[in-house]
Amino acid sequence: MLYRSTYYEDEKVYEIVSDPPAEEGQPESVVGMGLTDPFTRGDTVRELQNRLVGAGYDVGSVDGVFGSGTEAAVMWLQYDNELESTGLVDPATANLLGYDVPGAAPPATPPAQEVPPATPGTDPETAAPADPAEPPSEAAPSAVEPEPDTPADPQPASDAGADDAAPEPQN
Repeated sequence: MLYRSTYYEDEKVYEIVSDPPAEEGQPESVVGMGLTDPFTRGDTVRELQNRLVGAGYDVGSVDGVFGSGTEAAVMWLQYDNELESTGLVDPATANLLGYDVPGAAPPATPPAQEVPPATPGTDPETAAPADPAEPPSEAAPSAVEPEPDTPADPQPASDAGADDAAPEPQN
C-alpha cells in the first residue's frame, strides 16, 4: 500500500493512495469451480449464481459465495440434464449455463428449466405450461392421424362363412 501524508483539522494524517490488492482466490473461469474450504468468492461466482437462478434453480441468496446452496443448484442442473451430478462446474455444465468454453461441444438441449417461447397464435396466459422434463417437439401429433403401424382402412380377417358379412350384389 502506498500512503501520503496530509493534514486534516490541523493534524497530520496518512491517506491511502494505491489501489487495494486484488482479492485472492478470485476465480477467472467457472470451469472447475466447486465447493471448497474456504469458499470460493467473487463476481464470477455471483454471475454463475445469477445464471443458475435464471435457469430456474434455487441457490439460496445470490451473494457471490460458492456455498452449499450453489453446489446443490449445480447438482440439480446436472441431474436434470443427464450429466454426472458432481456439484463441480465442468465444461458441459458451463455450456448449459451459456458460458463460452473453448474446446467444449455446444449443449444439445437448453437447460431443462427454461420455458420455450410461445407458439404464434396462442395466448401465453391461457396456454398450458410445458413439461420441463420433456424437450419441445417440432409439431404435436394430430389426434385424427392413424398410428403408422396400423393401416388406414383395416380389412377384416377372411371370414368366408361369417353371418355378419355383407352379401355380394347380384348382377
